[in-house]
Amino acid sequence: MLDINLSTLLLQVANFLIMAYILTRFLFKPLKEMLDKRAQQATKAMDEAEEATREAERLRLEYEKKHDNIDAEFAALKNEARIVIDQTRQQMLQEAYDEIEAMRARAQEEVEQQRSEALRLHRIKIGELVTTLIQRMMKDILTPQVHQAYLDAFLDQLRSVQLNGRISSNGEETISAELITATPLAPESETRVAAILETAISHPVDMTCRVDPDVITGAMVRLGDMLIDGSLQGQLQQLRSRYEAEIE
Repeated sequence: MLDINLSTLLLQVANFLIMAYILTRFLFKPLKEMLDKRAQQATKAMDEAEEATREAERLRLEYEKKHDNIDAEFAALKNEARIVIDQTRQQMLQEAYDEIEAMRARAQEEVEQQRSEALRLHRIKIGELVTTLIQRMMKDILTPQVHQAYLDAFLDQLRSVQLNGRISSNGEETISAELITATPLAPESETRVAAILETAISHPVDMTCRVDPDVITGAMVRLGDMLIDGSLQGQLQQLRSRYEAEIE
């Protein structure tokens, strides 16, 4: 039979309870608090790590999004730059083409003007030469009969000109007239011219005579501002003017 000492058993139980209390009081509770604190710290660290992971993921996604946006913006800028370059190139080409066309038109216009001017000067020169040649030829073949024939033609011209009412006397008794011929006229010829003029204007005429070899043959009469030209010089000048006018 097992011999159990009650006092010893109670003492041991008491010692166990005291030891359990001491361990619980001074060891288990601080240890538990420490473990709980460690657990809380670990949980907090894990939460912070998880939050940091989420933040890192958010930053990564944001970076990727920005990177994608940057790529898209860069692509858009490249496309816009290409469009601007194409437009600028087309504009420069069009401006160059327009300038070339303008230069060609100006050059063509200048050539045409030079051609017209050269043709005009050529015709003027030819007109001068022909006039000079005819004058020399006529001076060589002019006879009194030719001079008289031209004078008669001039008198017929005077008779056909409508002068009545076109010449004003300004209250004077006579109207001044100047007769210009290549050679001196006989008095009777001067009288005939004066009579025809007085009949044409219905007014007395005070006529003076002047000789001008450039007239060649025929005659001219000046009444105020009016010139009646029946000279060979005038006829040649008319032909020369018509010849030069054909350039237009």
